[in-house]
Amino acid sequence: MFEVLSDRFSKIFSSLSKKNNLNEHNIADALADVKKALLASDVAFGIVKDFIDEIKNECIGQKIFQNVKPGQQVVKIVYDKLIEILGGEESQLNSQRPLNVMMIGLQGSGKTTASAKLALWLKSKGEHPALVACDIYRPAAIDQLKILGEQIDVPVFAYGPIPVKEIAEKAMRDAKKANCTVIIYDTAGRLQIDEPLVNEIKELKAQIQPQEILLVLDGALGQEAVNVSKTFNEALALTGVILTKLDGDAKGGAALSMKRAVNLPIKFSGIGEKLEDFEKFYPDRMASRILGMGDIVSLVEKAKEEMDENTVESLTHRLMSGDFNFDDFLAQIQQMKKLGNRGISKWLPNMAMLQNANGYDEEMKRCESFLLSMTKQERQHPNLLNSSYRRARITKGAGRTISDFNKFVKRFQMMKKFAQKLKNADARKLRGLLDSFAGNSSFLGNQNLFKK
Repeated sequence: MFEVLSDRFSKIFSSLSKKNNLNEHNIADALADVKKALLASDVAFGIVKDFIDEIKNECIGQKIFQNVKPGQQVVKIVYDKLIEILGGEESQLNSQRPLNVMMIGLQGSGKTTASAKLALWLKSKGEHPALVACDIYRPAAIDQLKILGEQIDVPVFAYGPIPVKEIAEKAMRDAKKANCTVIIYDTAGRLQIDEPLVNEIKELKAQIQPQEILLVLDGALGQEAVNVSKTFNEALALTGVILTKLDGDAKGGAALSMKRAVNLPIKFSGIGEKLEDFEKFYPDRMASRILGMGDIVSLVEKAKEEMDENTVESLTHRLMSGDFNFDDFLAQIQQMKKLGNRGISKWLPNMAMLQNANGYDEEMKRCESFLLSMTKQERQHPNLLNSSYRRARITKGAGRTISDFNKFVKRFQMMKKFAQKLKNADARKLRGLLDSFAGNSSFLGNQNLFKK
């Protein structure tokens, strides 16, 4: 969602980093560009104005620390303010158990899917969630929830098109019998001006007394999301927001405006179409992504969840020992693909450009096409590829060019060389190697190799 904003910020701070000294003039120029970038991302004008004023006050008269570039200090100030505008600290779900969660939102916001995603996320944390079908108006809404519940192996309490109050009564009784720790009520999508449905949800709230009332918002709504939040908040006293479709082309104005405009924390975000594409919202991590600084913490957490630990350990051992072949390379790529939409590029620093041009995922596809065109023997013995006949056959099978194949081999060799340096490095040299590798190359090699 923040790719365009991140790209603009990268250009702004790249220019600023070339300055030897900070003064009011070059700070003003940089902040003018920051202002334009935020307004283009559909952040409310009043919020942008306050944001810029606060950064300006921090920058002017800032003490210049020795060995720290002025531009880096400005980035740090902007980073801190971005965390603040995104909500400060992460927002936790209420700790009471059993926990009643009421999901509300506009029609088409992805509320039913978000309900299932939340249930799956809670299940992964050791909870025993249940879903309650309270949408008796949308055709097939109940069937949709049943199907999603079956996919994630979570019970769905559905009783047909009976009054919502009766559904809630039955669900509370059945959830207690089933020892459910979290009960998620998927309510009907509505318009904020639809008074009868708003009154119905108020009655449901009074009946189940939810500890959490979460508004599901489409990230593409932009500034309109703030108006929707205000209306629902006034009627129901919301406890938080779930932003969906953050993997799309939304500009990001909703996320950057929500806390200051409505004083509502963003608790979760939907980052893809799969039910697993759902994560807790961390303001500090999101600020890092926006500024192109990466999010290594989220990468490590997701890797632990998605990757096969034994396979990764074996691959790491072979890489470090130097006994690393194309079979291992293929297994490594397949493990990376488990990290989901756009691979790991959105979490790594200095990788924003890869999400636009060919992209990191495209690079993996190129490499995989060559690897799958090889025989088992060729993957196990890379030296066999010295044969021009073999190279031509593999290239034709992959639908690529010889030039692309040579770059692919070079990429593989770079990884092996890096591993050897890593193996022989002492602690002091190791940090420099890792910094160099992370800052100048992607996991599969130099990011410029495949640029036409």
